Order: sequence, then structure tokens, then C-alpha cells
Amino acid sequence: MEDTQAALWSELVSLVHGLKDLNAHVLEASGIRCEQAGAHVLGRLALLGPVRLTELAHALGLDPSSVSRQVTALERYGWVVREKDPHDQRAQRLELTDKGRSVVALLREARQQALRKLTPGWSDQDMTDLTSRLARLNTDLIAHRDLLGARQETA
Repeated sequence: MEDTQAALWSELVSLVHGLKDLNAHVLEASGIRCEQAGAHVLGRLALLGPVRLTELAHALGLDPSSVSRQVTALERYGWVVREKDPHDQRAQRLELTDKGRSVVALLREARQQALRKLTPGWSDQDMTDLTSRLARLNTDLIAHRDLLGARQETA
């Protein structure tokens, strides 16, 4: 069992490094000029819809000040806007603009093309199996975050 866990850890570390390279490639291939962190914020905002900054930061597992810096850059590009929260006029929600949604679509297409290139011999079942196992791992990581003593990232 210990060897299996060590092998899994090694594969997870390799996966993290590979994902960083993949993200850099996707940004370059899409022609979108923004930081990887900004692209990650855009993608999560596209999934969540209009949310407060603190909710977005929580969903990303990041410190709100880190997310705020990224959001400010995304606002400058015209991809994100702040709007009054209809339930609390003192608060603001972040929302993608039409331009921001177009950027997300370009990134999604570039990501799909890259994954197709990286997995040419994979069957639909292979992809489904991996997706299912990763979803299970992610669910367990979230469910046991407190047990592991994980804290929000501050960078």
C-alpha cells in the first residue's frame, strides 16, 4: 500500500507540473494575453456566474486579496465587471462581460484541442474513466480538507 501511495503522489506531482505547461500552451495557442491565474479566475467565474469576490476566492481556494488583483487586471481588459448585488446594494458581484465570455470560449476550445493532441489513442471510455476518478479524488480532497488541516492559499 505504501508503494502505491508513493507512486500516486509522484503521478500527482507530475500532473501538477504538466497542467502548468498545458495552461501556458493553451494561453499561447488561444492568443489571449493574460496570466495563468487570470485565466483560472475567468474559468471559475464562468462556472459560478455572478458572485461576490469573497465567494469567488473561496471557490478558488485563494486569499481574496490575490483574487482581487487578478480581477482588477481582468476588468482592465474589459472581461469582468462589478455590479451591485441585487440582494444587498452595499455589495458588488463580479460578472463576465460578453467579451469575457468570448475569451472563456476561446480558452475552452484551445484546451480541448490540446487535450485531443495529447490523448490521440484514448477512447471515450478512457476519458470517462479518468474523469470519474479525478472527480472522486477532488470530491474527497474537498470533503476532507479540514481533516488534512488545509488552509486557503495566500499567494
